[in-house]
Formats: sequence, structure tokens, C-alpha cells
Amino acid sequence: MVKTRRITFSILFLCGILLVGTVSAQASLVPNVPRTDEHLGFSPSNLYVATLEAGHWTVIVSSDSFWGLEVKITVSWDSSSSNAIAVSGNGTGNYPRVDFTLSSNATVYILVSENSVYGDTSGMYDIGVYDDAHLPSPLIPDDPFDWMILIMVIVVLSVVFIGVACARRATPVKKEVFASITVEAPLSVVPQEQQEKVLA
Repeated sequence: MVKTRRITFSILFLCGILLVGTVSAQASLVPNVPRTDEHLGFSPSNLYVATLEAGHWTVIVSSDSFWGLEVKITVSWDSSSSNAIAVSGNGTGNYPRVDFTLSSNATVYILVSENSVYGDTSGMYDIGVYDDAHLPSPLIPDDPFDWMILIMVIVVLSVVFIGVACARRATPVKKEVFASITVEAPLSVVPQEQQEKVLA
């Protein structure tokens, strides 16, 4: 009896661990709200589930260049990714964006997998699924490090522009000043018609 209980509890414990593993492997994505500080490295892929309305959608994975993370995104109807709706790219390399269109409301599975040549990149990333009205602007960076670089570039360009403008104002334009010079010349050198003016 005690042995049967131990076996039953052991089986239930193992089933519980397996269920927790599968539940945590399918993190949910809320439309138009990025999920931040996700990690790819210990496992070669992360699976997300999102319930979306009909329309055009874009999945974007953004990672700081510090990590050198290379990813591929697969959007599919099932969790095994065998029935794919869209794939961000073919071959190895970084394909951090994929677009797809749904004709009706549906639940989709989004697989983010490591996609480098040697399978050796890892790091932190943010992921989001966006409709056309909420797409993040490529001109406005999300990463604080990118903001610092953008601000430094603007400050340096402003200083250079102000310096050039001040240098142009400070340097006066040289005007040639001609002074009248009076030289006495002998009367024989002065032309005849000018001699009358000189004598008068």
C-alpha cells in the first residue's frame, strides 16, 4: 500500500513537472504589447501563443546589438510549427520580422528560434505582435543605448553647426580701402587738357 502511494505520487510529480514545462514553453503574447527581457540560449527556441483578430499582423523581435543574436520567426496554426502561416526568412542569419494576414479571428503560435550558422548565439530580446495601427516606428529606437547614441550625435552636430556659424560671423569680410594718394608731377608729364585744371 505504501509502495503504491509512493509510485502514484512519483508519477503525479513527474506529470506535474512535464505539464509545467509545456505551459511555461508557451508564453502568451498580448497584441500590441511587447514582451520584454526574453532569453534565447539555454533552449534553441521559444514558443509563444497569441489570440488575434482578423487583419494584418507583424511580429517583431528586437535585440540589442551587444548580444549578436540571430533569430528566425515561424508563425503557425499549431504548436509543432508544422502548419506554418509565415516564416521570416530562409537559411541562416537574422530575420527579426515577419508579416502575415489572418482572414478570421484565430489563435496562432509564434516560434522564435536561434538561426546562426553555428547555432551559437544567445541573448536577451523583446518580442511583440502588432497590427498596422500600432507598429513601432523604425526611426524611434526602443533601446536606451540607441537613444544615448542618437542624443550624442545630435549634440555633436549641433556644436559643429553653432561653431561654424560663430566662426563665419566673427571673421569680418575684408574690404579693400583705397586711399587717395597725391603725388606732385612735373607739368610736362600732365596731359594738356588736365594742365588747365591743375593751374586753376
